[in-house]
Amino acid sequence: MSKLQTLKTSLTRRQRMILLIIAAVILFGLLAATVFRDNATTALRRLTYAEGKDDFSHNAQFNSLFLGVDDNLLVCTQTQIQVFSPTGTAELKESVNMSSPALNTAGEYTVVYDVGGQQLKVIQGEKLVNKLELPAEESLICATVNDKGWVAVTSKVSGYKAVVTVYNPSFESVLAIRLSSRYISDAVVTPDCRGVYLISPGQAGGAFENTLLYYTFSSREEPTKTLSLGSNVVLSILSSGKCWILGDQSLLILDSSGVITASYDYEGQYLKMGSLQGDDFAALLLSRSSSGSAGTLVTVDENGKEYGRLTLEGQTSALAAQGHDVAVLTTGEIITADRKLNKYRSEPNQRGIRNIALYEDGSAALVSSATVSLYFPSGPRIVNEEAES
Repeated sequence: MSKLQTLKTSLTRRQRMILLIIAAVILFGLLAATVFRDNATTALRRLTYAEGKDDFSHNAQFNSLFLGVDDNLLVCTQTQIQVFSPTGTAELKESVNMSSPALNTAGEYTVVYDVGGQQLKVIQGEKLVNKLELPAEESLICATVNDKGWVAVTSKVSGYKAVVTVYNPSFESVLAIRLSSRYISDAVVTPDCRGVYLISPGQAGGAFENTLLYYTFSSREEPTKTLSLGSNVVLSILSSGKCWILGDQSLLILDSSGVITASYDYEGQYLKMGSLQGDDFAALLLSRSSSGSAGTLVTVDENGKEYGRLTLEGQTSALAAQGHDVAVLTTGEIITADRKLNKYRSEPNQRGIRNIALYEDGSAALVSSATVSLYFPSGPRIVNEEAES
């Protein structure tokens, strides 16, 4: 007789029932944790911050950068980089001297740099992990980071039209590409960390053309592949799982070998705003009109298919995405939804909110002229009739 059979025969019926109930409770708990994980996380944060401050002050200017990174808010001005917890605790303060600050983020990494200047900082979560100061004769064009912490720095150096330097997570230079025949406007390390994509603006047949150059770390001297992007002007790049290229005419999604695996064409609409920070989706604000900021919010998955769309009323002033959520700030509303956009929550924008950033759990940072408020979307969800039809 097996040990299991011996155990079964030695237990009374009452003991077997108790074990069955315990097993059922454990199974239900596991299912509930899976199904309601996001709600539970949000509820826990509500309790955690219930005794904290409702808002905190900031000293940013109107052109400062605000970005939700995981559970923190990154604020970048010309003189300082700060990372705040949702209740306003300054987890990081780093002094800088930047005339034109810009940033790129992927996963838990953010690179902040001075366009036309020499300073660059790499932040991982709440910590400053690397920094770079270029010599006076060299200036930054752009910098990007992938979700593994690999950084691509594009700079202008005397004698070359562009120089692209790739740094590993230890900030050791592993590749330098010096080009005297091509300009480079952007570069990013591929998601597999074996190559780098370069965006080269130029002309073909008298018309503007962007070209993607794919270098593997082993090829070094010559690109492994060259790909025309047409007249699509590249506005933003994200390297996380796949490479997302946000253009003014279409969204392109590439694998790590220089192949466009999917795309989303705007079909003649104007791109007003866009965010690549969501997990495996892009958030786009498209409009039929070149003037104004009203339009349609569209979310697009990694296969180039629409998750959903939502027509917005009023002028849109900010768009943010993170995790599975998206938020839009208009003149009259604060709108939050998950990426499917089939239901959404709306709150009147009556507090002079000027900008918005999302945290990982879907809560938001509402940025006014002097303060940041922590906002948990609540209340009934509004059915999106466009998604239901």
